[in-house]
Amino acid sequence: MNEKNIFCYVMVAPALAITIVLGVYPMIDTMLISFQSYDLLTLQNEGTRWIGLDNYREILANEKFLQTISQTVIFTVLAVGISVAMGLFLAQIVNAEFRGRSVLRTIILSPWFVPPVVASAIWLWLLETNTSPINSILLDAGLIERKIRFLTDSDTIGPFSIPMLSIVAVRCWNGLPIIIIFLLAGLQSIPKSLYEAAEMDGGGVWAKFRYVTLPMLQPVLMVLFALLFLGGFGHFEMNYIMTGGGPRNLTNVLAVWTYQEGFQFLRYGKAAAAGGIVLVMCSIISVFYLWAQSKDNRS
Repeated sequence: MNEKNIFCYVMVAPALAITIVLGVYPMIDTMLISFQSYDLLTLQNEGTRWIGLDNYREILANEKFLQTISQTVIFTVLAVGISVAMGLFLAQIVNAEFRGRSVLRTIILSPWFVPPVVASAIWLWLLETNTSPINSILLDAGLIERKIRFLTDSDTIGPFSIPMLSIVAVRCWNGLPIIIIFLLAGLQSIPKSLYEAAEMDGGGVWAKFRYVTLPMLQPVLMVLFALLFLGGFGHFEMNYIMTGGGPRNLTNVLAVWTYQEGFQFLRYGKAAAAGGIVLVMCSIISVFYLWAQSKDNRS
């Protein structure tokens, strides 16, 4: 091993050690706990017993947990789909040359500076039924006849509830800037000659977007979708702070369910099993991303 290789290993070692201690070890330990009967209320008398897949069987037979998985998928798909669609639209606007572009960029990117916890607190006030200025504006404009219960209405339209849609909207508002930055970087790497060639062929706005922008943004979109889906399955702050998973479990997601099971009901074994299911879902996304990337590299 030459000096150059030794230097490289030394430089990588601290990051590798931190990843193992803070990432790999907790993950392995959590998976081991998920196969044990680990309940703090009975720990002193019964200890921890190896029970195999019983925790998984029990939570997968729980209707509320299955509803939570469904709500997690709905939340993630809606938040990712809406955010990326809006990001594509807004990234092209702020990528265009016009007076005031810097001001518009600052306004659009400003939600990025608001931490999710603070954003949740702000929107919790904005969406509270009795004090909501949004309700006041809609009532004054005659658009609604009674106040909307943004975070407490338990009525649903198919799989969608107003509280879940409200949280998705807040998530999109807070997460949109980073998506725009990704896409803006991708747009600025596209050679202008491709658009000029499309114009010479008679292509309009849609044709340029369909045949130039989307194909050239594909690598960026792949990374973006992978990161957003992974983040969506592990999303916690807004659902917990704004609704705590209610009403009627309609806004509960896997991260909130895991927290409640572990730190409120002290059933660590079942909480770890729920974490294991999140790990499986994230692994499927990662494998799909790696497969798509390798397929793209081969082509």
